[in-house]
This record gives sequence, structure tokens and C-alpha cells, in this order.
Amino acid sequence: MKAFERLHERYRFVRPSRRILMAIIDAVGGWFARMFTSRAMPPSLDADQIRRIVVIQLDHLGDAVITTSMFAALKRRFPHAAIDVLAAPWNWEVFAATKHVARIMISGCNRFRRGRGWLWPLGLVAWSWKLRRARYDLAIDPRGDFLNVAMMRAAGIPRRAGWACSGGGFWLTHSAVYEAGRAEVLSRRALLQCLEIRPAADHSPVVTSRPEDDDFIAHMLGEARRSDRPLFVMHVGAGTRAKSWPIEHWRELLGRVIVELNARVVLVGSETDRRIATDITENMFWPGVMDWTGRLTVAQLAALSRRSALFIGGDSGPAHVAAAAGARVIALFSGINVSQQWRPWGDRVTVLSQPVACSPCYANECRFDHHSCMRDLSPERVIDAIDGALHGTAIMAGPHFLKFELPADKKGRSS
Repeated sequence: MKAFERLHERYRFVRPSRRILMAIIDAVGGWFARMFTSRAMPPSLDADQIRRIVVIQLDHLGDAVITTSMFAALKRRFPHAAIDVLAAPWNWEVFAATKHVARIMISGCNRFRRGRGWLWPLGLVAWSWKLRRARYDLAIDPRGDFLNVAMMRAAGIPRRAGWACSGGGFWLTHSAVYEAGRAEVLSRRALLQCLEIRPAADHSPVVTSRPEDDDFIAHMLGEARRSDRPLFVMHVGAGTRAKSWPIEHWRELLGRVIVELNARVVLVGSETDRRIATDITENMFWPGVMDWTGRLTVAQLAALSRRSALFIGGDSGPAHVAAAAGARVIALFSGINVSQQWRPWGDRVTVLSQPVACSPCYANECRFDHHSCMRDLSPERVIDAIDGALHGTAIMAGPHFLKFELPADKKGRSS
């Protein structure tokens, strides 16, 4: 039992089988590393010796936004280095809308891409070869992924920074100590510190837009004559079914902000979210509602979010983009994971969640028919949170973590 507890503390995996597998790999790999490689000190982090850096980020949009918090500090520490990013087709636009990135490489075949079966190992081998030819001086894995660490090692990159909590720590030259439940932005900061970098006050995610993106949004909104009605942006989709807010809740919220707050509303999301938007509006005309699902780039979403009075969305990438753009955000969190760890970063973010006994479940679909963590998060609570966000009555519940405190006469109210 104690051995399993130690594995739980050492590895960040949810499934015990993965913890056991990585413990075996680390034991065998660590033994070979000690026996057949020299025990030299980690390579120097002298700024004059580091001219090319690659950051590997192949997972989700929100994780990519969080990683943007690292680039300014990296550039200050290694001013002569070009910082490249190995990204995925669904997150590369985040880095295109970020300063200090010299080049973006896109891996279309990796294990996070659905529908590619077992072809992703070929992509792993191919990119290991490409990175080797590029002769990088430093590679960074912000996510903490054994396959990323293996790729960095196979590419022969002399300085490899990442997390030992996902296995393969014997291949890393610089690693940070993982703390369960810590905000992911703070984990990125810990990773920078293992590279002898002390992050400054600007260590926050940043997604920028160009003047042409702002002009595009102004044109789409028809701002030749400016409206006094507040603009709300709603991201109605979610990465998984377990993170999805019920359609009927979105419909009620949409109607109330139009009638009670006289708001204009833009619905945003990916191409696959169009069906959700259609189900919410029941394919009818709603005055003041614009459906832009599948029509915006990341930079355009950032430009739109900055113009809005409020962004409302679930635990997904667009909420992180909006927060990084400086918008007021209300994030609707399910019971899948720990909101303090994965919430969008910033003091203009309000997180709403419904406590349930089965949280965190880390599941893509709820095991129960009631899906109470989202169904019991009522539109009434969101309306109250909107009032708090717009009038500054949200309270601080921890470093950079905002939570709305319901008035005493409304606690426990459901829709």
C-alpha cells in the first residue's frame, strides 16, 4: 500500500497502471543511464552558448495559452536565442499571436490527434530526426510527457528541461518538482526557475492581435455607428461532453442577458460547435445574437474578447484566450478536474463550479445520467456572477483566483 502511495506522489497519472508502467521504465532506464553514460554535471546554461530553443507543445489549446507565459522570461534570459515552437494543427495560432516566437513547426501526426490511429509513432520518429538536424541547444517540454522527453533525447538536444513526474526523468538535464493541484501558470514558472530564470511581473499568458484583426472584428460588429448595448461573448462548446453546459441552460442564459441586460451576444466556437449554437437558438432569429462559430482565428477571438464587456465559456481553450487578451471572463467548470489548477489566469476571471462527490473524475463523459456538476450549475448563478463581474463585487479567494460569493438570500438557489 505504501508503495502505491509513493507512486501516486511521484507520478501525475490518474490510472495506476500508467504509474506502474512509468516506474518500471524509470527504474530500467535510470539503471542504464547510470551504467552507460557519464555522470557529468548538467550542461551549462550560459546565455552565449544557447542560440536555438525549441518548445514542444502538442496538446490542447488552453495548455498552449498557458505556455505563452514563458516566452518573455526565456527571451530575457537568452537574448541571443531564437525560440521555435513545435505545435499542433489546433494550437499553433496561439503561438502565431505571441511575441518572441521565431518559427512555428506543426506536427500533424501526433498522439493527441483523433482519427490517426497508431500512425503517431511515425510522426515521433520523423520529428526526432528533424529536430536533430536543426541542432537545438535547449528543448523544453512544458506539458510533462514521456514521449516528448524521448523525442528530445532522440534528437540529441544537449539541454532538456521538463517534468520527471510523467516518466523519462533520467533523460532530462533540468527538471522541476511537480506539485499536484498547483496552478499551471505557476508550474510553468517553476519550470523556468529550473533553468535559472526568475520570472518578472509580466509572467502571465498573453495572446495578441494585429490591427487587421481589430479592423475585421469592428467590421463584423458593424461599428460604423457605435452601440451603447453591452457586448457579451459566449463560447458554447467544450472539449468533451463531460465539460459541456446543458443546451437548455445556455438558451435560458442567452434569453435573459438579451432581455434583462439589453446585451448584444456573439456565439463563438469551432466548426464542430455550430450544431450546438443551432440547438441553442433552435435555428431561429434572435435579436442582437450573432453566430460566429467556426469563423474566427485565435487572434480574432482575442480582438473580439477585448471589445466585450464579458466572456462566458466552459473549461476550454477559448476562455484561456479571452483571459490572456485581458477580457473579463466567467468560466463554467465541471467536476472533471481541479479548477484551481486549470482555470484561466488573471484577476478578471470568475470561476463557477458545482461541488460534487465524484470530482475530480478526469472522465470525458459523465458516468451518471444526472451529470449534476454541470446541470446543477444553474443559469441563475451565472446571472448573479455576471452582475458581480460587471460591478466589481467578486472577491479574492487566493492568489490570482476569483470566486463569486452569492448573497446570503440566494445561496442554494437552483433554476
